[in-house]
Amino acid sequence: MWAPITATFLIYWLIYRPDRFHPRTDSAVLATFHITNDSLRYDLAVDLSLRNTQRVSILYLDVAASMYYNGTRLGPTDDALPSFRQGPKNTIVLHPAFNGVVTVDSGVVAELERERAAGTVHLRVTVSLTLMYKVLFIKDIFFYKYDCWLWFPPPSNSTPVLFYGDGTKCWRI
Repeated sequence: MWAPITATFLIYWLIYRPDRFHPRTDSAVLATFHITNDSLRYDLAVDLSLRNTQRVSILYLDVAASMYYNGTRLGPTDDALPSFRQGPKNTIVLHPAFNGVVTVDSGVVAELERERAAGTVHLRVTVSLTLMYKVLFIKDIFFYKYDCWLWFPPPSNSTPVLFYGDGTKCWRI
């Protein structure tokens, strides 16, 4: 009895391969990233593309993004990212924005000074997704978490700096 059900799910898995889904970072703009009196002020906008390479639609039940620097969470997106349905063989671009001020410890201050001296600031955007695939009468829900690494020259004099990811792959964690 279990053999036909197992075979059905195995064939389903091999055809649709939901584990091959990866968001990509197209570009990002870092307008502000500096420390004043142990407070880190940041302003980042990111373009994330989500490509559905499958022959079925994907329902995004929950989409969230957070920004980190040196292990310190700087904040979630300014606006909630929407739930939506994505058709087959389609790409959707999301535009999460991060803006705020957070108190940081001396280790973060020292790391930022080291990275500024080296000429590159490394940021991490974590994307959490809850996806649902539906094929005929079968519904599968998957939870994925991805790290998108961004690197910028340090912004100065209120001049924004750009990251041209050109489809840089985000890595599943």
